[in-house]
Amino acid sequence: MGDTVSSVRERSVARPTRDLPDVVRLAYLVFVLVALLNHAWFVDLSDPTPLDSLEGGSLATQILFGSMILVGLPMVWHLGLNRLRPVASPSIVLFGAWLLATTLLSTDPLLSLRRLALYVIAAFLSASLLIVARSARQLADAFAMAGFTVLAASYLGLLLVPALTIHSHYDLTGEIGHDGLWRGIFSHKNEAGMAMVLLVIFGLFIAAVRHRWLGWTMVAGAGIFLVGSGSKTPLITVLMVLGISWLCGVIQSRVVRAILLVGPVALLMTITIGSIVLPPVRSLLDTVLPDATFTARNEIWSFAIDNIVQKPITGFGFGAFWLTEHTVFGSVVNPDSSWVQMATQAHNSFLDAALAMGLPGFVLTLLVFIIVPTRDVLSRPSMNPADPSANLFLRLWQLVLLSASFETILFNPNTPAFGMIVMAICGLRLMKVRPVIS
Repeated sequence: MGDTVSSVRERSVARPTRDLPDVVRLAYLVFVLVALLNHAWFVDLSDPTPLDSLEGGSLATQILFGSMILVGLPMVWHLGLNRLRPVASPSIVLFGAWLLATTLLSTDPLLSLRRLALYVIAAFLSASLLIVARSARQLADAFAMAGFTVLAASYLGLLLVPALTIHSHYDLTGEIGHDGLWRGIFSHKNEAGMAMVLLVIFGLFIAAVRHRWLGWTMVAGAGIFLVGSGSKTPLITVLMVLGISWLCGVIQSRVVRAILLVGPVALLMTITIGSIVLPPVRSLLDTVLPDATFTARNEIWSFAIDNIVQKPITGFGFGAFWLTEHTVFGSVVNPDSSWVQMATQAHNSFLDAALAMGLPGFVLTLLVFIIVPTRDVLSRPSMNPADPSANLFLRLWQLVLLSASFETILFNPNTPAFGMIVMAICGLRLMKVRPVIS
């Protein structure tokens, strides 16, 4: 995906003031990537955490992202903010406008505005990676530096501070059966698992455009840690994604490729949300999979749907439902639902979209995260299997999208997946309009 070498040289000659030294570009790329993958290292799960900081509302997080935007915005402005203009499609603008409107109408506007600010900053930083990176090789270098930093810190943590990198019975997460599972520098084994599959995709990109042995070393290191984390869903998901990207590269039919891109997501949404709102789907699942409880997520999905019905148009506001009076005091009314007090998400990005922005927000989420990227992919005659950048964006997009039916990652900038799907969607969009990285 990218500017040709000649076009890069032409710009550097014609507009030398628009250039930045490679060391500056690379330093920014690596720092932002590490922060997006994980900005809260070595969390002590045996230490009680205040409710208002569980979802990343800490002062340290705000200072970190605030500092990065103070660096990133001038850099992108210097290189040409107009290069991001194609990303601002009508659907994205409408999504942003509705998100802002429902935030202002939130049940807690100040809380929603604070969380929206972090969301916007993280999204901008993710998109800025495509502007700051001079070439695919430089982006691969940044992936390598950031990825091996995370891997090295996680593996060293297992040896030096196992209490902070391995789940134990001292964890106050309220979960059982996680003892001995690796989480590395991350706060949970599922978050570590997602980060590792992202590093697998990074490694494949590095192997394709930089050094084969370096890329496959990252793939192996991340794969071993993924197994140690016990996160089965990310492992299955990444195998599906690699299969989808391969098939999209060899199949010419737009209809078949559309089914490949949308079909798995639609199926997951059907067996998750559909299992709650459609009795026939629930009956079918009970027949095919008698124990399809999705680790007790059915109950939380039912609770979320019941509350969506209460505010179907504007929702409760961005980040203004979980860990607020709507849920913290839920057990007062229904003692059997005391679990709601500690719930931080609906474990489904699309349900949380409806909770935050109502049903219009739910529809806009489908449009921005599924329909528009699918259209951008299909606008190309075929996915060239030899195009590493196209494969990178397709894989990252599909990986996070498939995981969104089980985790609220599309609206949580504190997860390693959020920044990657934003970068992927922007990359797919920019590739449709014009080359970006050579």
